[in-house]
Amino acid sequence: MSLAKKAFYHAAGLIPLKTLQHPLPMRLLLPYHHLVNNAAVPHIKHLYPYKNERLFEEDVDYLLRHFKPVTLQEVIQASRGQLTLPDNAFLLTFDDGLREVAEVIVPLLRRKGVPAVFFLNNAFLDNRTLFYKFKISLLIEALQTKSYSAAVLQEAAALLPYDERGLAAALKTIRYSNKDLADEVAALLQVSFDDYLQQQRPFMTTAEVNALLADGFAIGGHSVDHPYYSALTLEQQLTQTRESVEYLVREFGIDYRVFAFPHSDAGVSRAFFDRLFHEENPMDLVFGTGNQRQDISPRILHRFNCERPSLPIAQAVKGILLYGRLKKICRQNNIQRN
Repeated sequence: MSLAKKAFYHAAGLIPLKTLQHPLPMRLLLPYHHLVNNAAVPHIKHLYPYKNERLFEEDVDYLLRHFKPVTLQEVIQASRGQLTLPDNAFLLTFDDGLREVAEVIVPLLRRKGVPAVFFLNNAFLDNRTLFYKFKISLLIEALQTKSYSAAVLQEAAALLPYDERGLAAALKTIRYSNKDLADEVAALLQVSFDDYLQQQRPFMTTAEVNALLADGFAIGGHSVDHPYYSALTLEQQLTQTRESVEYLVREFGIDYRVFAFPHSDAGVSRAFFDRLFHEENPMDLVFGTGNQRQDISPRILHRFNCERPSLPIAQAVKGILLYGRLKKICRQNNIQRN
């Protein structure tokens, strides 16, 4: 996090919460996480930070003290004008369907009576394939923990775009469009992604998803295999979205359709939403990452990142509330779609 952001959140943290609380879009606070783990997770540790169990439980307790938990079904009804959410409502959301959901997150939320939505990629469910970003993290981990000859390292570097910062930085330049490069480098470094999937089981299984549904939690699509939508054509965006959601409807028998963008919704057009909301099997809700801003439809809701361990929950929440107020004052709270 930049120094400017740290200063902003620090300043926000000094403001009394009641001074900042006000009706948000749909009266709803939408924090998102990916995982909670006390240990370093090799397939994620080189991508982004995350909270341990103690910090996450403190987050949940803080939200319960100051906000009111609501269910996905209540949010869907509110988007249709059939229900008014209570002031200062919140809904927790989690992306990528990681195994920590079943092992750590669901048990804690069940114990505290907190609803949540878990957004899944159907290509990864049951540990069928590994997300290409996770492959990058595992390759960086191998570079840091194993010994390789200069010849092997040079051959690996030759496969990637040159980066003066080194091979690890070059690995991070791999994108969805050239994700096969991660497999080529893995062959040189003798890293087996298939073995990792079988031994470490990074994602949830179908049985675990059925269990959390039985507990009253909700699920949604998160694309088939987690691309950046800004790099896709309109038809590819729609295919990734519909296939991920319709798989969940068929496999788990859910009677709602919700979706959360992987990475970001930046650059996604109005035409995408027009088709998603008005063609066959329309979406009930779509979740973006626009920090609680408003969009072109009440069925588009924007979440904010709440998993940085260096950012106390009070600062994160107050920061997003202050951000919303400032955006509204500057008349920049509405996202424009071309």
